[in-house]
Amino acid sequence: MAIASPLGRLRRSRRLSLLVFAGTLLALVAAAAWFITARTGLATAYDQLSNRNELLALAKMHQQEAQLKVDNARSAGQLMDQLAALDMRPEVWGERLINLNQTQLSRADASSLLAGIAPAPERIFGADTFELSVTHVEEGLFHLPLELGDRPPAPLSLTLRGSLLFRTAGPPDTTGIVAQTTHASAQP
Repeated sequence: MAIASPLGRLRRSRRLSLLVFAGTLLALVAAAAWFITARTGLATAYDQLSNRNELLALAKMHQQEAQLKVDNARSAGQLMDQLAALDMRPEVWGERLINLNQTQLSRADASSLLAGIAPAPERIFGADTFELSVTHVEEGLFHLPLELGDRPPAPLSLTLRGSLLFRTAGPPDTTGIVAQTTHASAQP
């Protein structure tokens, strides 16, 4: 029995070692499976975070665009109020496009044309292109030479392109007569 006892212990210790080894192996396999699952979950979480960050950036961009539209609308409203206060409503103004390309005009005609587009309460001119030049070397734009001889002054060359806005309805009533007449006629 003395021999059986160490053999029995050895067998039991082998079984115990195998059980411990099997348990450790199962724990290692379970840990590996958990690690693979966790790593896959982490990759999925990073993908979702990336998608959410893209959506957040897109939402911020849309918010900025919307804020810009609101600011533009507010600015346009203020501008329309200012224009209405100045009686610059579109329905009381007409537009003519002017396009003169290197047109030769006498000094008198050029002067009257330029006076006709000068800013006034009944008209506004917005020039896209404006060029006024002399056609004779000896003449100046603002001064004629002292001796012209027998020839008349050389014409000026005018290039003018733009929009002339002109009032189609009467000018704004600054006297208040129309407003008083309207109120007086409304009363019995």
